[in-house]
Amino acid sequence: MAEHEAPQAGPVGRLFRAGFHSLSALRGARAFHPNGLLLKGELHALRRDDLALPPEPVTVTVRMSKGAGLPGRIPDALGLAIRVPTADGDPWDLTLTTSAVRVVPRPARSWTTGRFSSLLPYRVNGELVWLSARAETPRRAGASLDALSRLVQEGPVTYLVETVRANGHRKPCATLTLHEVDQDASRPAFDPMLNAPPGWELRPRWLTGLRERAYEGSREGR
Repeated sequence: MAEHEAPQAGPVGRLFRAGFHSLSALRGARAFHPNGLLLKGELHALRRDDLALPPEPVTVTVRMSKGAGLPGRIPDALGLAIRVPTADGDPWDLTLTTSAVRVVPRPARSWTTGRFSSLLPYRVNGELVWLSARAETPRRAGASLDALSRLVQEGPVTYLVETVRANGHRKPCATLTLHEVDQDASRPAFDPMLNAPPGWELRPRWLTGLRERAYEGSREGR
């Protein structure tokens, strides 16, 4: 068995799945990012060389959440998940978390400070590429979901989405504008492994295998 397959089929993968299943069942919600806010947004492609986004602005579903589910304004690793519809009916799920040096989750005090990152890189055309986002809206809001809701109700909130190479080179690829809290939407289960853009593969494989086992356990535990 290849090394990268072991976490998916072996005891470590089963342990991850069972652990996240138990945590999700105990919470009655996702194991991580249990509390979130759904929003309506628009994604506007700036270029198509890296991420082949639809050429015209597209309406997207966005979920912003607190990673550990800490209450109120307590800083947390904040999540930004984007579901992008496509012409063939298979959506893309892009999930980002506030981070340090792209790969380490980092608690943030506000939804509009710091950078969000995919944490794991994608393999794209033989290169490693991270997705990143940062707010371009100068208004600030504490790390509570209520503060985020008020921020969006006060006016559009815009993020610049970028691709980042291993050498740190950044390239803008889209703007994401949040304009409405979506109280009536169904609760999508964002999964960046199952719903990756065509030709984009999260790496390293052994770690994405563990991550997928964690997603499976969390889904089943709910």
